[in-house]
Amino acid sequence: MSNNNRLARAARIAGDSASYIFLVIVVISAYEVFMRYALGRPTIWVHELSIALAATCFVIGGPYVHQARQHITISFVYERLPPAVQRWVRLACSLLALTFLCLLTYAASVQGWQALRYGETTGTALNWPIPAYLKVLFAICAALMTLQTLVHIFDDAGKLRSRGR
Repeated sequence: MSNNNRLARAARIAGDSASYIFLVIVVISAYEVFMRYALGRPTIWVHELSIALAATCFVIGGPYVHQARQHITISFVYERLPPAVQRWVRLACSLLALTFLCLLTYAASVQGWQALRYGETTGTALNWPIPAYLKVLFAICAALMTLQTLVHIFDDAGKLRSRGR
């Protein structure tokens, strides 16, 4: 697996950076607890913002984990296969993932475009455009995962050729 491609580096940087967002969530949640219980003045924005920030981390986590091939696998079966079979299985799984991710990217892009076009908002007192933001982010991350899957496929196919299958 080649981790030297630009896509993989971008996913790692985004994932590492997004991990700091969890600190922001902790800080604003502590602020909410203090305001609510110590001062009797709860906020109306902390819950909504913390959910949006956590969703951002979750969505960015997809490309981050995918570039390193650290998604959940059935290792009980996979690790018992001979190395040559493992390479073929990895290639077949990447081809299935590519199919799924192409469809997901298309569907997410349609949803993201519609959310932007119609100005989709939360419908709460703040009425922030969080749904539109998250749908567009999801489409971008799905597209990045699709491209990373292509990189994995070319990498795996190259290894199969170089090892004489």
